[in-house]
Amino acid sequence: MTESETAARDLAERHWEGLLVLDPTMGTWIGDERYDDRLPDPTEAGLAARRDFHQGALEELKRIDRADLDVELRTTLEILESASRRELGDIEHRMDRFHAATHLFGPSNLLAQLSSVQRANSPERVEKYAARLAAFRQYLGGTEEVVAGAARAGQTVPSLVADRTIGQVERLLALAPEDSPGMKPVPEDNPEWRDRIASVLRQDVWPAYQGYLDALRAYRPSARDTIGLRDLPDGDAVYASQILGFTTLALEPRKIHDLGREQLAGIQEERRHIAERLGFADVESAIAERNASGTNTAGSREELLRLVEDQVRRSWEAAPRFFGRLPNANCEVRPVERFQEDDMPGAFYNSPTADGSRPGVYYLNTGHLEARLLHQTATTSFHEANPGHHFQLSIEIEFSDRLPLRRFGGFLVGDSFVEGWGLYSERLADEMGLFLDDYERLGMLEAQAFRAGRLIVDTGIHALGWDRERAVRQMQETGAPRPDAEIEVDRYIAWPGQALAYMVGKLEIDRWRKEAAEREGKGFSLQAFHDRVLALGSLPLATLDRELRDSRG
Repeated sequence: MTESETAARDLAERHWEGLLVLDPTMGTWIGDERYDDRLPDPTEAGLAARRDFHQGALEELKRIDRADLDVELRTTLEILESASRRELGDIEHRMDRFHAATHLFGPSNLLAQLSSVQRANSPERVEKYAARLAAFRQYLGGTEEVVAGAARAGQTVPSLVADRTIGQVERLLALAPEDSPGMKPVPEDNPEWRDRIASVLRQDVWPAYQGYLDALRAYRPSARDTIGLRDLPDGDAVYASQILGFTTLALEPRKIHDLGREQLAGIQEERRHIAERLGFADVESAIAERNASGTNTAGSREELLRLVEDQVRRSWEAAPRFFGRLPNANCEVRPVERFQEDDMPGAFYNSPTADGSRPGVYYLNTGHLEARLLHQTATTSFHEANPGHHFQLSIEIEFSDRLPLRRFGGFLVGDSFVEGWGLYSERLADEMGLFLDDYERLGMLEAQAFRAGRLIVDTGIHALGWDRERAVRQMQETGAPRPDAEIEVDRYIAWPGQALAYMVGKLEIDRWRKEAAEREGKGFSLQAFHDRVLALGSLPLATLDRELRDSRG
């Protein structure tokens, strides 16, 4: 092993360990239980520690000659560099002030998130879980300091985000601790352990959330009436940092906006052709007839769940014709917790642990059945489960010979490849013969239009001065029901830049496939292309572009 290889491997290993110390919940997500008794430090001291850590990593990186490193080491170091620069950008712009008061994957969701992945099925695990729950007092106390500091600095979230967050905490506190998501990890047949955890929830977690709720209510008068980053001091620079962070590309908002309009126009034309094939003058008439027939919504939560389970099964069975390598196991389908339904997307995916002890899980929002149109459900399943996120994330984790930073840390460099693959998978599902009829195909095109609309709306809100109603109407034009359009627009308001990742990444994958087919001619194998892309996995898009062209492999 050369000096550069040794230095690269050492830095990558130490960096990963340092990341787990700074954010112990990362380990829980992948099944590393060493820090399951801890929570991150959201205070100014914790922020300074993160800044020093990432600055130090970049300084060390400068001293390593990367020219002759193999694909695993060079891509590992590019994850480190991209992730550290992204984190430093977030620290510079104090994104933690926005993250402290958000209804999307913020403190109000932390208990439910942890309880969906942490295990408490042995005496040691129960004690670690109890210790982590007890740490909520310190964690949420530190978050209260961040919220107060944000109010003093005038760097607050919009009022509607604050209101959604307050409502979410209120709904959690309305539950008895014994009936809350916090009990999920504890076996129902062990009353001693359940009493232990319920006691900690009651004594520590509920008072901590009450203090956080009080802080949010005090913060609420300082929340903004405006919704875009452009309305904040240095807002354009903040938005540019989020575009780069989520897409891994330095893209101009106006060009993204125009790209969205171009993509949307093409997709709408495809939708019109299918409507005509179904015998309708336009898409709206076709969907209206389907809705009026009563066959486009499920009659119960259970019916919707069974339908999605069948989609996941069929997509798994069809996959070997398009992939040489599949995940070791199919994913499970589970409903979203009911207290989260009003604020969560229609579906999302959690990856499995490295040892397979926790499966990949596709979470389905079974609330508001009248808005869960069945012709749209299939494409969501193929995006979130197979051949989408479950394939991409599971296969990445199953490369057991890789350094942990390379194997587990791809999410640190933004969402563009992961979400781009999910969106690419929706189109691929049509090639795989997974859509049962033209209505489901219309649902796929609505989802494609939805992601094109996100390019328009996210930039409209954060760079061009759009108000919420204009953004909602734009999303409705893609075919989204108003309840979904409102939830999604509020997501873009609360999470600037993230929604851009889907279509930006998908268009890059489309380009790579086209170029590979042209380059390889009759020797092109779609199976081999998919396997190569998924083997490279979650990297910055420019890195993936280079590696797919690199003959070194």
